[in-house]
This record gives sequence, structure tokens and C-alpha cells, in this order.
Amino acid sequence: MPSLADAQRNFIATVNEGPGALDAGLFAGTPERVILGLKAHTNTISHARLVALEESFPLTRGEMGETPFNALCRDYVETTPAKTSDLAHIGRHFGSFLQNSSIPAAIRDLATIEWAWLESYHAADRTPLTLEAVSAMAEADLLALPILLHPATRLCVLHAPLAASLAHLASETDMPQAILVVRPEAEVRLLAIDARTLQCVEKCLHPNTIGNLLALASEQGEDTDPIGPVLTLIGTGALVAME
Repeated sequence: MPSLADAQRNFIATVNEGPGALDAGLFAGTPERVILGLKAHTNTISHARLVALEESFPLTRGEMGETPFNALCRDYVETTPAKTSDLAHIGRHFGSFLQNSSIPAAIRDLATIEWAWLESYHAADRTPLTLEAVSAMAEADLLALPILLHPATRLCVLHAPLAASLAHLASETDMPQAILVVRPEAEVRLLAIDARTLQCVEKCLHPNTIGNLLALASEQGEDTDPIGPVLTLIGTGALVAME
């Protein structure tokens, strides 16, 4: 008699791979009746996966249209990453899947941003670094302060101008190079950032210091506000002080 874990693995393999993977000893009844029941169950799972994708990517679905989006999702749910994901995480690899499709780059970026929004919403919480906190610090302490991106911060580099549903964000910067997803409190926000701010964010993917960020921003700065990118990251709650 197979263990519960083995039975579950075989059941999942049968749903994902088809009747050929079925261990007939797991079920009572004729093979035909067993397969009929599994087909009904598989259809239910497939429908649930499609609904989960629709709910995860409403803006992408709106930009593409219901029929093209649904067709793309039906192809995606047959991929190994989708089959091995639970419903809550089924869209995790959807953006990567779209990279190999013929849809416009702006739509691919949009899907990546929507999933980043969901990740940010469900991410762990930390008290963000604030402008008030840094303004109260001595200069030496501030420059040496170790920082990292807030656990809810996500970075989405753009490969095309923003899709229509997010075009309003472009007014925040002349040439947006990326979308920064932040959640300093309960609300997830999207911020269009330029190339200088993007470089600062990338530096914070690993532990860094305020001093290094200020030096980087000053080296790149050609305007009257060379440290603007650092202030932007702090002001939007994108950073945390490391303990």
C-alpha cells in the first residue's frame, strides 16, 4: 500500500501528465470510471488556474482583450512552472513566459509590474527609513548607516514606454527607466524612476550605506539636485536601516 505522500504525488502527476502516469491501484472501480473522474477534477483545476491568472493580471487582461489573454493563459497553465505552483503563486513565472511570446514589450512589462504589485502587497513588513530619521542623525552616522531595500520593495526595469493603463505614471519623470513598487505602510504604490534612481536602487539590492549611495548619485548628478535619487528612495519608504 503506497504512503499518503506517494499517493498524492501520483495523483498530482496524473492530473499534470495524463492517464499514463496513473497508478490504478490507488482507486476503486474500473480504469475507465477512474479516468472519467480525474478528467472532471482536472477540468476544475484548469478552470481555477485560469481564474487565478485573470484575477492576478487584470490590467494586462484589459490591455490585451479577453480572448487573446485567455488563449495565452491556456498555453501558460500547461507549462511546468504553472503546473507545479499553487493558485496563490501561479502567476509567478507568467512574466518570464511572456518574454518568449510575440506580444508587445509594454504588455510584458505590465504583467511583470502587476505581479510585483502582488508580491509587494504580501511581503513582510519592516519600519522604513524616513527623511525625519535621517535628518536627526549626525553626518558621520548617516554616511555610515547600512541600508537595504524594504522587503516589500520591487524593481521592474522597463523595456518599452508604459502601457496605456500606467501611462499616467510617466509624468512623474521625463524618461522612466523602471517602475519602483513600494509599500511603506499599508498601501502599495507605483513610482516611475529615471536612470539615476534606477542605479541607486540596484545598489540597494545588496547591503550598502547611505554614504555610498550619496557618492554614486553625486557622481552621476548633472543638475542642481545630485542627491535627489537618494532622497526619493528614502521619501517613498523604499529603504530600511539594517540592524
